[in-house]
Amino acid sequence: MKIIGCVLIFLSSILCSYYYERYLKIKISKLEELILFVSYIKSKIEYFSIPLSKIYQKYENKTKFIDSLIHNFDYKEIQISKEVDSIICEFFSSLGKGYKQEQIALCNYTTERLNANLSLIKATSPNKIKIFRALSLFIGISIIILLV
Repeated sequence: MKIIGCVLIFLSSILCSYYYERYLKIKISKLEELILFVSYIKSKIEYFSIPLSKIYQKYENKTKFIDSLIHNFDYKEIQISKEVDSIICEFFSSLGKGYKQEQIALCNYTTERLNANLSLIKATSPNKIKIFRALSLFIGISIIILLV
């Protein structure tokens, strides 16, 4: 019975580290998708002068994340970091207010800020994953030692 309990604790610690790694990968993919969406908006404004409502309707690569962002303006769906949330809130609240050049500059500024956050997350995520794996395995093994 103790052996089954120890195996379950060990497997749960491994699964915990796996889910954290998956969470970081989802976070990175959402941020990359967000950068592509802002670049798409910029190109449609810059080259075609399309209104925002038509840009939102014609976005071809609608995923669940971007679709909820466009239709519900659900900023809590992002959940990347507080800084990214503030960048996106600022971007969408300022979008559509001003001339064409101001909108292009806003898109460029937002893309630069999001790219800076993306590079920071990509640089720190391998270390965070290693630390979380080691920590979860250490906790799992220490619980096993206490039980045995």
